[in-house]
Amino acid sequence: MSSSPSPLIQTLAPERWAGWSMDFIGAGYVGLLVKNGQLIRKLEPGRHFSFALPLLEQCHLVLVDTKIRNLEVLSQGDFLSKDQYVVNVSLSVMYQVIDPKRVALELSDPIGSLTSAVKDLLGVVINDLRLEQLLQQGRVEIRQYLTSHPDTFYLLGFNLEDVRIGDISFPQSRGIVRQIEGLTAREEASHEATLQQIKRSPAEGTVRIQVNESAPASLPDSPATAWFPNAKAASDQKLPPQQKRRPLPPTTLAPDTATATAHLVHCATGAIVPLTSNPFTIGRDPENSLVSESSFCSRNHAAIERVVDLQGVVRYQIIDVGSSNGTLLNNQRLLSRQPASLEVGSMIKIGEDEWRFVL
Repeated sequence: MSSSPSPLIQTLAPERWAGWSMDFIGAGYVGLLVKNGQLIRKLEPGRHFSFALPLLEQCHLVLVDTKIRNLEVLSQGDFLSKDQYVVNVSLSVMYQVIDPKRVALELSDPIGSLTSAVKDLLGVVINDLRLEQLLQQGRVEIRQYLTSHPDTFYLLGFNLEDVRIGDISFPQSRGIVRQIEGLTAREEASHEATLQQIKRSPAEGTVRIQVNESAPASLPDSPATAWFPNAKAASDQKLPPQQKRRPLPPTTLAPDTATATAHLVHCATGAIVPLTSNPFTIGRDPENSLVSESSFCSRNHAAIERVVDLQGVVRYQIIDVGSSNGTLLNNQRLLSRQPASLEVGSMIKIGEDEWRFVL
């Protein structure tokens, strides 16, 4: 007979005699002694005594489980692959509380925050993989990506111990992006034929599928030929190998010495990018001032602003606009949507690119 797991956080009101109480903290737990709404001290496992003035001081004990726990995360149509297939993922996350104060007193919903962080990273890695990649090595790629980004969980007060992928499936339903953008009937037929092939071959081991963006995939024993009477049989047709797309060159802006005195210097290539707009935005979206090619960079990642203080001095500041993987300033992660001052020589790291701020 299995018992229900103990809660992550428990709030206790210790019994007191003449203002004194004795509290025992068990192994694998940390106690937070809170008096009149303020944290007094952290209690390690063992026996502790505390005093509170009767009727004048309200005192309670917050007990936080610091043992390794398990969280089940299940998605239903939350993610799209790079070639716009809806992907469902179920996984088991093993985590541990490393900052009890942050988890118990500063987060209103600790488990909800942890689940959101896991899903944010899932969305990044799945959106960068194609259907064939997900089928062949999706479990490995997802696990490696989640475990290689501990900073995302450290900020919440958790440590990610391990991740086990339970299942990756591809439902027949259309994804949100596909509903909004709309696919042609030819593309929809290709998607449906591929999904039917996956569902018919679960026990044959590795499913070999070649997805071609420019033409519908012709698969053995699939209904694709019924929709396209002029298509040849899959056995007589060889799809051309996918051509690797050439990456777009980095954004370069024409220098304007009259308005732009500050610029960024890429630490690896030495490329110089003047800050010719205000705000100067950075991200993968083509509308940004600086378009990044890094897969770890969000569509709208950060912005650099030029401000004038009360003394008329021009200053620069950088703001993380809510990116998934964060922005590092001099190896310190910025708080989301909180401006930080830039000085000459400040190092900015966004995704895989590192820049030096120069005036």
